Amino acid sequence: MAHEEEILTTGEAAALCGVSRSTLRRAVAQGHLQAWHTPGKHLRFTRAACLEFARSLGRADLIGQPYEREAALQGQAEQVAVRR
Repeated sequence: MAHEEEILTTGEAAALCGVSRSTLRRAVAQGHLQAWHTPGKHLRFTRAACLEFARSLGRADLIGQPYEREAALQGQAEQVAVRR
């Protein structure tokens, strides 16, 4: 039985690679990362392509870590929620 490759959304791929969504879009536009568009014009990525992209950036240590700006914003939202 053939193993199906995991398909990721832009947000999932960005989180996996440890980069922002705009960085992923730019990498696709520049030909550094393979992706395709759904009929609704959403980008989709394979997990293998994302891992290869993260390694090419020398960012393998960030694989699976949230992009620091998004993580900071999430942390701020959690602090506000705790204060209430």
